[in-house]
Amino acid sequence: MQLLEIVNPHHWARQWLAKQNLSEDLISQLTIVLDVAALVVIALVTDFIARKVVFVVIKRIVAKSKTKWDDYFYEQKVFRNLVHLIPAFIILFSLDFVFDDIPSLIPPLAKTIKLYIILLIVIVINKALKAFENLMVNDEKLANSPLRTLSQVSRILVIFGAAVIVISILSGIKIGSIVGILAGTSAILILIFQDTINGLLANLQITMYDLLRVGDWVTLSKYGADGDVIAIDLTTVKIRNFDKTISSVPAKAFVNDSFVNWRGMKEAQGRRIMRNINIDISSIRFCSEEDIARFSEVKVLSSYVLNKQDEINRYNQEKHLDAPEKLNGRIQTNIGVYRNYILGYLNNHPNIDPNFTVMVRQLQSTAQGVPIEVYCFANTTVWTKYELIQADIFDHLYAATEHFGLHLYQSPSGRDMQSLVKS
Repeated sequence: MQLLEIVNPHHWARQWLAKQNLSEDLISQLTIVLDVAALVVIALVTDFIARKVVFVVIKRIVAKSKTKWDDYFYEQKVFRNLVHLIPAFIILFSLDFVFDDIPSLIPPLAKTIKLYIILLIVIVINKALKAFENLMVNDEKLANSPLRTLSQVSRILVIFGAAVIVISILSGIKIGSIVGILAGTSAILILIFQDTINGLLANLQITMYDLLRVGDWVTLSKYGADGDVIAIDLTTVKIRNFDKTISSVPAKAFVNDSFVNWRGMKEAQGRRIMRNINIDISSIRFCSEEDIARFSEVKVLSSYVLNKQDEINRYNQEKHLDAPEKLNGRIQTNIGVYRNYILGYLNNHPNIDPNFTVMVRQLQSTAQGVPIEVYCFANTTVWTKYELIQADIFDHLYAATEHFGLHLYQSPSGRDMQSLVKS
């Protein structure tokens, strides 16, 4: 005890001030000034050591380290804020020693420093979680894991816990009592944070059922979103549309509403082509012998036309239906040959994937003619290449209709009306 009194600056400071024949009040005021000055010196010295020694050592260790997580922590200034805790704790523990002669100042100063320490801890934890999220975004194995959601939930819990501790320090109420009071007002809290809770539940469902991943191409017509998912946050999903705008869609929309996820198409490396060619009904007719001879010269049609004609001839002979009247027997039609031409053309096309369904079918006729549906898959999912492949195929098929004596259907235009009037 005697040793502490000798080391304590108040011991010799008071003795020196007393020799100056000063009043007791003035000595007390000067002592407070000296105490504050001593506290400031301690704060400056410890902060200087923390920044210039401890942080520099940490910086060198991070630079030499081969791991990635410490680089993200350094970028988010986790270590820089962490070293500031050292002088804060040293000052907190120095209060009893510095202000031993003025104990009434210790409680308010201790509360202030504790609040500062809590603020620093919250900042450090938040920045560490942010660094962890950045690490997950750049790691393919963790990019689609629920850890990002858990990180965001942890932030909320940290802030909530810090708020409870701050209230406890300022009011003097025990933490358990505060938590009990908050439990009694849980209904109000649920009402206040219902969007966050709903978003959290939706986010967990999205992750659990693998409904959505970062990088997926999704279409959500209700919200006008059509593009790639760039972030899945606690309550929202951010989508970069193809026009480079950003749509923020509530996470619960991907659970409650219908949407299209094109991930399967990308994984299969094939994109579907499904489009109709409308044929004018009045151009459909039976094939003549000259037509059969002409069609048999087409490479993708040759085997089909000849085999089909042999089959029809045998059937008509067996059933004695080889009379001159065409309606008495079976006969090929130009639209039937055209359908099989399209099928042969697609099967021989270098940009159509043969591992997927390739089909050409006739649909129910409408006021716009007879639809011939082309159903196949391009061997690429790149949008620009897909559109070029699709356009090239239908350019050819539209032009080929005239070769089969067929006409495409289209509504009369103004020019058609003018020609009709002139005639």
